[in-house]
Amino acid sequence: MEIDRRNFIKGSLAVGSLAALSGLAGCSAPKKPEDKPEGGEAGKKKVPDSFADGKWIGKAMGHDNELITEVTVSGGDIANIKVLRCDDTIGVGSVAAPMMAARLLETKNLDVDAVTGATTTSMAVTMAVKDAIESAGGSASDFKKGPVERTGGAAQTVDVDVVFMGAGTAGLVSACRLLEEGKSVILFEKQDIPGGSMSMTYSGVAAAGSELQANYGLGRFDDSPMFNKDAMLAVMKKYIVPENDRFNGEMPYQTAMYDNSGKLVDWMHKIGVGFYSLGVNKAYGITPYLAPGCYMGGCGYAMQYLVDRVGALGGKIVYATPVTELVKNAEGRVTGVKAKGKDGSTWEVSAKAVCLTSGGFAANNEMIAEYYPGYEEYKFNCAPGSTGDGIKLGIEAGAAVECMGRDLGAYLSTTAQAGSRFEIAFLYQTTPGIMVNGSGKQFGNIMSDNHGVMSKALRNPDNGGRFFHITDESGYITTMKNETYAMDIYKCLVDRGDMVHYDSVEAAAEALELPELKATIDAHNQHALAGEPDEFGRKNLPYLDTYNGIWVVSCEPTLYLTTGGLAIDTSCHVQKEDGTAVPGLYAAGDVCGSIEEKDGRVYAMGFDAAMNYGYIMAEAVKAEV
Repeated sequence: MEIDRRNFIKGSLAVGSLAALSGLAGCSAPKKPEDKPEGGEAGKKKVPDSFADGKWIGKAMGHDNELITEVTVSGGDIANIKVLRCDDTIGVGSVAAPMMAARLLETKNLDVDAVTGATTTSMAVTMAVKDAIESAGGSASDFKKGPVERTGGAAQTVDVDVVFMGAGTAGLVSACRLLEEGKSVILFEKQDIPGGSMSMTYSGVAAAGSELQANYGLGRFDDSPMFNKDAMLAVMKKYIVPENDRFNGEMPYQTAMYDNSGKLVDWMHKIGVGFYSLGVNKAYGITPYLAPGCYMGGCGYAMQYLVDRVGALGGKIVYATPVTELVKNAEGRVTGVKAKGKDGSTWEVSAKAVCLTSGGFAANNEMIAEYYPGYEEYKFNCAPGSTGDGIKLGIEAGAAVECMGRDLGAYLSTTAQAGSRFEIAFLYQTTPGIMVNGSGKQFGNIMSDNHGVMSKALRNPDNGGRFFHITDESGYITTMKNETYAMDIYKCLVDRGDMVHYDSVEAAAEALELPELKATIDAHNQHALAGEPDEFGRKNLPYLDTYNGIWVVSCEPTLYLTTGGLAIDTSCHVQKEDGTAVPGLYAAGDVCGSIEEKDGRVYAMGFDAAMNYGYIMAEAVKAEV
């Protein structure tokens, strides 16, 4: 099963990268009907001699695709800024883009701080506004006034039932459940936007025995592992690594998740979270996917819904305010937190329960070096808030950590040709083809163990640090819109310049310096025509038709999360080294690491675990507070 895709890398680039790539030998890109020259000459715009009143369009490359703004000029000054188009991640870019436009309008300053948690989108909005200013005949330097310090914060003292450190997946689910039970709740989020890693994942929800599935299945799939808890656990048991098994194959953490999974799905469905209709596409089967479907923004929509529900039920989320300290009483019980806002505000919160839902530490290079030596040289593509703050505070409060130092997985992303790495974790399924390394040779069976093979390939110097996904014309078509997965998010790859057409295999091999490419494709096609597995055991191989050339996606395996974290029991009580609980302290989500690894398996489903353990944590807190 595919798992979390984490996707923030700083960077931005104005439109034009595709044209640059098209200059490679034998390389061509399709001419789109909408490509029209601007103004009187192709590629040139008419620009006024001075800053002119009117509405002006500005463009820049965002995280996913071109971002477009409209800047209204009146009386020689900026009167309004709108974001007309933003295709960036739902729940991340879609939230940050209008926030950034509002900041730019309020300050009329291109140097204003980016929206933390969405740097790429923020930079794209700024660049697009700059482009519009210059299109209007203005000077961008007139609107560069230097950094703006946030001020106005005050000292706050709060007394609540439950306080959360982090408004990500587990925190939002748990907070909503507790608010429904009448508990008073406050969440502190250090970023300017909520959600943590939630908006960046694939939207599938691990479930067993939910009413939603039963209504679809009508008894037809009772023996399916995705419907039957015991069958699912039997499948999971096959993947236990003996030397990491602490529970003699019992898998208590995964058992707890699947015991809860049906309740989670039915609760979400009941409160109004949308699900993609089960069974419509074979790839989805009876796994509930958040609407509108796999990698189509369902997690972002659900995240925004939960945020809105927190407020509607009387809860409060405090943004741009990191928790700096866990408060303990004389008996060692955690009784609250201290936090400090970026506006200078200070918070002292007393609570009956403190919940750590602050994410992992893939964005903290020092912690990577400490807990995952050998991985510190790599840049992780993760939520920027994954800096391990909750883990460090938990340790200070007496918590143990576990499952550190094991192998980490990787998924595919593009190679930053358009300014930011774009996650393409499902490309091997939506775009039939082969993966080759820096010499043009295949290096493993990505169909059987996508994330494990990718991670090993990244760290293997024999691959040369370069990777390419090769497909043909039909693969290009399914990349633009894949009917099996109902996905069209990869259609931006051509516009971004990450997917390029070559007139022949030889042209691609020469331009990209892949001497083994032709031999690799020829050998692959021989296996495909013969209907036999290849050297890596891959079956049902797709034949690559090279008559009309090939399409190449420059990509790289990308590390994206850490799987070790705070020790918890199956009810989310944070544990000390001796196995006893840290009184008053609970945790769920990536701050605890992988629940599969706690059971001795390799990491698999962090999003599902965060949601389910957020629900489980609320049940434990509700019973004890």
